[in-house]
Amino acid sequence: MPRMLRMPGKDVLPPGPKRDLVAELYVHYRLAARPPLPKIAALTGTESNPHKVSRETIRRLLTGTTTSQWAVVDALLIALCQLQDRDPDGRRWPEPDDSRWDENDPTTCREHLRRLWNDDIDGLEPDEAPATPPAAPAPVPPARQASGGWGGSAASPADDPWATGAPAKPSAQPGGYSDEPPF
Repeated sequence: MPRMLRMPGKDVLPPGPKRDLVAELYVHYRLAARPPLPKIAALTGTESNPHKVSRETIRRLLTGTTTSQWAVVDALLIALCQLQDRDPDGRRWPEPDDSRWDENDPTTCREHLRRLWNDDIDGLEPDEAPATPPAAPAPVPPARQASGGWGGSAASPADDPWATGAPAKPSAQPGGYSDEPPF
């Protein structure tokens, strides 16, 4: 009979983002009654869970020896939730009589696990994690200097990649343009 997996001790998996991620996976593993790894692996790759995960990868995720892609972690969550007859997109603690119930926390199992997974990838402690991603700055169009076009003035446009700052050479061509490349 295979050994049941146990949550790694603090000497093996010290406190931090990885331990928090593994602890959350263990919450679902325990609620699913610690199913054998082949049974969990069989539930991945099914119609409701299209990402196939090997039992070795599941073991490594539950022991904290690897951090995998989100699709793999999510597939493990879906399989464990199927064994619990639970929706991974339902509230994390759905029962008001649960001691962990927080009326103001509508976080789903999947959202919470994804946040922990991101913290593990980034190496952030929970209190260091940004609450929301910062907004990207609005693009600012470059300021253009008044010029007579390409090579028509000693002052080059600010966005001219060929600008050298040197005065334009007089042209032998009619119209004031030179056949010489700017380099």
